[in-house]
Amino acid sequence: MRVTNSMISNSATAHITNAKNSLLKYSDQYTTQKKIQRPSDDPTVAVRSLKLRTTYSQLTQYAEKNVKDAMSWMDTTETALSNISKKFDNMKSYFNQGANDYLEADNRKDVLATLQQYVKSIFEDEANTDYSGRYVFTGFRTDTSLLFPEGTDKLSYQIKENFSYDSFDNVKVVTGGANYDDSVTDGQDYISATATTKEVYQLRLAYDNCSKDAFGQTGTTGAEIVISLKDKNGNAIKTYAPNGYNPTPDREVTTMKSTDKNAYDIGDDDIRYLYDTGEVLVGKNVYSEIQNSQADFNVTYVKNDFEKGDIRPEMYFECTAYDSVNAKTTNYADPSDQEIQYEINYSQNIIVNTQAKDAISTDIYRVVDYIATTVKYVDEVETKLAEVEKMIKNTTDETKLKTLESLKTALETEKDLRGKVMTEAFGKGLTMIDEAGQKVSVATSELGAKYNRAQLTYNKLLDEQTDAEDKLSENEDVSLTDVYINLTQADNLYQASLSATAKILGNSLLNYI
Repeated sequence: MRVTNSMISNSATAHITNAKNSLLKYSDQYTTQKKIQRPSDDPTVAVRSLKLRTTYSQLTQYAEKNVKDAMSWMDTTETALSNISKKFDNMKSYFNQGANDYLEADNRKDVLATLQQYVKSIFEDEANTDYSGRYVFTGFRTDTSLLFPEGTDKLSYQIKENFSYDSFDNVKVVTGGANYDDSVTDGQDYISATATTKEVYQLRLAYDNCSKDAFGQTGTTGAEIVISLKDKNGNAIKTYAPNGYNPTPDREVTTMKSTDKNAYDIGDDDIRYLYDTGEVLVGKNVYSEIQNSQADFNVTYVKNDFEKGDIRPEMYFECTAYDSVNAKTTNYADPSDQEIQYEINYSQNIIVNTQAKDAISTDIYRVVDYIATTVKYVDEVETKLAEVEKMIKNTTDETKLKTLESLKTALETEKDLRGKVMTEAFGKGLTMIDEAGQKVSVATSELGAKYNRAQLTYNKLLDEQTDAEDKLSENEDVSLTDVYINLTQADNLYQASLSATAKILGNSLLNYI
């Protein structure tokens, strides 16, 4: 076959081009340290890289963002719960002081003020905690604080609070009591009026200073208080409500103020609602009726005139709110099981939030309110006693003096009774702090279990992330040693092809004749 110069030229050009392309390929690999520069270089490597990069991106999202954010949320919650537990421990010593000894005026004032500050700190500093602007104890309403930031008289709530048959406390109350009256000339009148104690069954609602009026909005109960007993299947079996409630209640509830005469004088079949202190008192027959049926029940009542730092009812209870400014009614469902979940791995979610209703009992401040009431009564009787003693010192009339001595005796008896009630109230504070502490402890333990699970997932993700990096590097990256050798060989081949072509094309046919 005759080989022409054109054929030699074309063949040489093709070989030079191939050598040059090979040189460019290895030069690009050497500078980028990647096997391919475009999908067409190696479709198999390209497809595998897309899959590995997607996996690595997802692992990075889970490990560096989702899990860390979830763990930070739980860290914030755990810190708040831990602080509450520490404050409980501090409060316990003050409850002990009041429960084991009769506190004098200055001491009880200091102890009560300290307890109230602890309660304020628990709710305002800890229960109202937020993480990156999101409140951690408020369920789905992370943009709404647990507490009212300011007092308001524009909102009215009808609240449905759930209880069990063992929610009642057996407490002693002081009834009667003598007061100075300048028209009294017979000391026996004071002796007859001497205070006495009796036991009643008390239920403390979550709020005091409740309303004595019905809510009155469409679709609500239309009564200031309604107590509904349920059987084990949740069916209504009895209703206690004020007179006039429709349908006719099984028992009538009397609404009174705690300062009304005979407010605490409870008959065996009585049910009394003291709206200013948020107490429901029942007689022993009513109590037995509830205990015998072992009925859970709910109490529906009305609360308005909220103060700064009061808990928003929708965070704890099913309720209906009425805004008098906007004439707007809002229904809030039971806030149970408002779970905020983070996806921390493929098809793996974790609940990060703890609701206030599941960790922080409203009894914390209600028991301290009850103690404050008993302290107030002791203060009042001591003031009256001091005034009578002063009058005795300034009286010379034998008849009047004898009458005042009788009054003093009656007041000393009342002081002793109220002192014992106060001491028992501090004792109930000890019981409350143990129960509330247990509730916080359970919530903290559950949170700790979830945190440990998140930590294990995080460690697993880091391992998977490392594996994905290794696979991605193995698929995409080149060995510098290998690519340097290949680059050197390609360069030698390219230079050789140029040299050979120059020699061949420099000769003509005459050189071979």
